[in-house]
Amino acid sequence: MKKFITMLLFGFFLAMMFSFQSFAQEEEEDIIELYPYNQLACLEATPACTELQVGSAHWTWMYHGHRYHVVRGGVRYVKDFVDADADGFISPLEIGAALTYNAFGALTINDTDETVVLSTQSGRADITSVVHRIYVYFDEDGVLQMFEDQVHNYYIFNEGDETDPDWRLATQTEIDAYIAAEEGEKPVTTRNSPIRMALDDTHTRGYVLEPLTWIQWSNADVVVAEEPDVEKWSTIIPGNPNFVTIPAGWSTFSFSTFDRGTQNPLTTAYLKTLPFAMIDEEVDPMVIEYTHQPAVFDGLVALDDDLVTPGIQIVIDYQADFDLPATVTAAWINMFDEDGKIQNQSEYLDYTVTISQDDVDLETIEFNHDGTAYVASGPVTSIDTGVFGAGYVATFAVTTPKGDVTERFADIVVGVMPPTFSGVQTRYVLENTYVDLLEDITADDGYGNDLTHSIIVTTPAGFNPYNVQAGTYEIGLSFTHNVFIAGDEAIVTVHEEEVPFNMELHYNKPVAVSDSLGVFKVWDDVSIFKTVATGWGNVIVVVAADGTMKESYSRFDWFYTTEDGTITGDLDHFTAWMAALELEEGEFVVAAHGAAQATRLRVANLAFGDPISVQLGTLDFDYDIVTETSYMLVVDDVTPPLLLVVNNNFTIHTGQFTNVNQAILSNVVAFDLNDGENVAVYVANNGGLSLTTPGAYTVVVMAEDLAGNNTSATFTVTVVQAPHIPTDQEIQDMIDAAVEDAVADLMDEIEALREELTPVDDERGCLGIFTVSTPRYSSAILPILGLMTLIGIVVFKRRF
Repeated sequence: MKKFITMLLFGFFLAMMFSFQSFAQEEEEDIIELYPYNQLACLEATPACTELQVGSAHWTWMYHGHRYHVVRGGVRYVKDFVDADADGFISPLEIGAALTYNAFGALTINDTDETVVLSTQSGRADITSVVHRIYVYFDEDGVLQMFEDQVHNYYIFNEGDETDPDWRLATQTEIDAYIAAEEGEKPVTTRNSPIRMALDDTHTRGYVLEPLTWIQWSNADVVVAEEPDVEKWSTIIPGNPNFVTIPAGWSTFSFSTFDRGTQNPLTTAYLKTLPFAMIDEEVDPMVIEYTHQPAVFDGLVALDDDLVTPGIQIVIDYQADFDLPATVTAAWINMFDEDGKIQNQSEYLDYTVTISQDDVDLETIEFNHDGTAYVASGPVTSIDTGVFGAGYVATFAVTTPKGDVTERFADIVVGVMPPTFSGVQTRYVLENTYVDLLEDITADDGYGNDLTHSIIVTTPAGFNPYNVQAGTYEIGLSFTHNVFIAGDEAIVTVHEEEVPFNMELHYNKPVAVSDSLGVFKVWDDVSIFKTVATGWGNVIVVVAADGTMKESYSRFDWFYTTEDGTITGDLDHFTAWMAALELEEGEFVVAAHGAAQATRLRVANLAFGDPISVQLGTLDFDYDIVTETSYMLVVDDVTPPLLLVVNNNFTIHTGQFTNVNQAILSNVVAFDLNDGENVAVYVANNGGLSLTTPGAYTVVVMAEDLAGNNTSATFTVTVVQAPHIPTDQEIQDMIDAAVEDAVADLMDEIEALREELTPVDDERGCLGIFTVSTPRYSSAILPILGLMTLIGIVVFKRRF
């Protein structure tokens, strides 16, 4: 049972802890960050900032749900203030360095044991370079003790009388009544004014308040020019209210132009809430924090031998001695001493340099600061300067007492200073001109020797520098610098007499000693020497590592000499000696044939222990370094496009177009030599063209290419009345009317004909009715027949 209760309590504890952590996390997430320009990028000084990259002082203060980030150079420490004239005040000149960005807020921290008073001759403008019009004062416990705002208005109410006022923040009812009252009838007990407000535990409501004159620090009811006693300029501050008093342990924040108004509305709105937060018991105390920063290396740039290549490039001359200088420093800002007091002290830190090659660490050298300078734990031993082109990486690393690590890297290369170009950059020229492609461009070998004359220029196909055309071209540049480093001569020294030998022919070669007369041959690979043929007259010497004769065998007289003396051997003894011969590190075999050099090696001239040494040479170094780069040549298009008017007497009918611009643009064609048909064509002046009103209109058309070049064309648009084109119905109605008229005429003709017919001859019978008395009746027959045909066609169309 006890176990069960214990588990329940443990679970309850975990739940409470989780709830507390969630609440704390939620509280932190609810914090509103106040950045310069309301942009984090401006605080971090990154390119994303659309305003000034001000950077951070790494101090913040959090209060009333907001965290304000102080900009670089915006923090002052009272410990640094010096009352040089001992007048009891700190003048602007005694404060020290001016604010870096005086248009932003400033933080002054007094963690000393003394109250400090900042004096001013210009209403505090000289304290902060420009006037900061809002001040807030927090005590050592983070309680907001006083608020001053000489630029914004707050509604306040007087509970006292005119001679003994007692101002407080107005209630909403009092504010509404003041706003509703007509001008001239506003209640005298209420004002809308800048204020100074301070906590006061002797007052029944816990604070006192006074109205301020706009953009001044004096009471609004005091005429400063008429009141010489500064003690009467404020009902809250004893002494001159223009001065800034910061008690021991307090911190003061002042706010400038970019903390209020349109530059940063978020901060402005926050500042206006502070008088109300000041008397709100639910608001937590202010918390001020400093974020420790990683250490910074200085002096690395001075090691850079190649300013063209990004990063730090250390170039070691081929076969030269090299060591890292102790000129690089690493320092950090130690903000607090052991008692937690601000010291803001820059301190040097020990650091290390690790030399690596191909991601393999070769050695680490410690650089320790002894209080005066850095001392290396040892020299660099892992870099072989005899390998031309060998590359290494030096990693400089330092860790602060807070555990922040800073690493910087430098590339180390063995060779020569890289040849470089100077003056290579993007160029802009006009089209149809000559361009000197090497204008202001030079080249040197890395040691200041001019090689501009050897630059080779490459251009795109078809590019003509004597008449450049619009466009963007990549211009290639290159030059070759020959590096020749003479090798060291190979020498055999016998009794201080130096005799050169050819390493390419006579060093570790499986060639018979007798092959060459009058030269020394040298081996330090005994396995190769054992394959070499020897003969009569050869003299062979083993050279000890200390530069003395260790053994010798002469095939001229078979004398074999060692530290034990000289004996006379034979071919069998010599063969056995040669087969058993071994060389220690640093030992050589030197052999010669012929009187010129072999004689030097005979025992009569070179006894055991006599000086003989071998210096191996190095080959000549002969290498061409090709340096290449390029730049973009931008040839500006300055030629306007072509704009052709199709018809200078452009005539349209009313109703032919529905859009004025469409009508005008139908009479032009545009083309650009560089952009082709990619030309913007628009109507610059439509001349009041009306598509329904006949008349002559003068219009202007513009054409603009992608480079902004433009041209215009002016022509006349004549609008004429369009002829009426009848509709099908109108045509049908005309046909119907014509038919009706024709039928009516026909009927009249028939009637007239009937009346004028010749009387019928009874003897002729029925045929007599077609006998006409006059010819005119005969001529009427054809029109009648035609009209009857037309009527038939109309009837047919209607039916079918």
